[in-house]
Amino acid sequence: MMYLKIIWTAEIFSIVFAMQTDMPYVNVNGANMYYEMDGNGPPVILLTGFGGDINFWKKALDIMSEEYTVIRIDNRGVGKTSYEGQFTLDDIADDIICLTDELGLEKFSIVGWSMGSHAAYKVAETVPDRVSSLTLVSSYRWRPARTMYMLSSALCAVEDGAPMDCLGSMINGLCNTDEFFDEKERAGEDIRPPSLRNPVGLRHQLNAVGMSRLDGPIDVPSLVIHGDRDFMIDWSEGMKFKEIIPDCRILLIKGAGHLIPQESYIPAVMDFIGEHQG
Repeated sequence: MMYLKIIWTAEIFSIVFAMQTDMPYVNVNGANMYYEMDGNGPPVILLTGFGGDINFWKKALDIMSEEYTVIRIDNRGVGKTSYEGQFTLDDIADDIICLTDELGLEKFSIVGWSMGSHAAYKVAETVPDRVSSLTLVSSYRWRPARTMYMLSSALCAVEDGAPMDCLGSMINGLCNTDEFFDEKERAGEDIRPPSLRNPVGLRHQLNAVGMSRLDGPIDVPSLVIHGDRDFMIDWSEGMKFKEIIPDCRILLIKGAGHLIPQESYIPAVMDFIGEHQG
């Protein structure tokens, strides 16, 4: 199948014709990474959180793809990406950097949600000259002990034979607000747990989250977005990025939990990215 690969530099687009006969995989850093690239314009990489795959960013893709080339990946541990053994969030960051090398991207913006924000931060630490802007959504410098305890306990139950929905229901409880559950109850609507399939990969992801800490300062234009009703990671954790990114911009979303509706912040992210194209 013939397709157009669009490579953005600070000056021009280079349009490269290539032949592709199967799905968009690339061998990077010892992993066979699945990714999708859609849209037109400067490249933006979207990284999701624990248990999420590329489908997490469907709404963001709809909003951004007319102005940006949107690159979504399946992190190690989920989706169609394959790998061997344990990994860290530094490994995922290295995966992203290798992918940008493969795609010929000299500069790019990067947006990370929750766990994905740690990988995004580590990319900006490693190659700051290539990151036009960094956006951290529902982020934290060190994982909260309560959240880690609850997720690990639910995952242990799954590993012992409980249905995967036990973990999915725990994630729903941590990610959504009281108002979300009240509205569902009043409407008599069922709450569907996220689709999770690979307990081994999820354990690897959770181990990686448990080891990751953000301490090093970075010199990259940065936007921090947090919901003021986040039960999984209190909004005050997001504000702590001021300690290591003094000039970062803060956007606090009123009434939002850990899972912030993408339509409520992606337009602001696009404006921020646009300010720092060069």
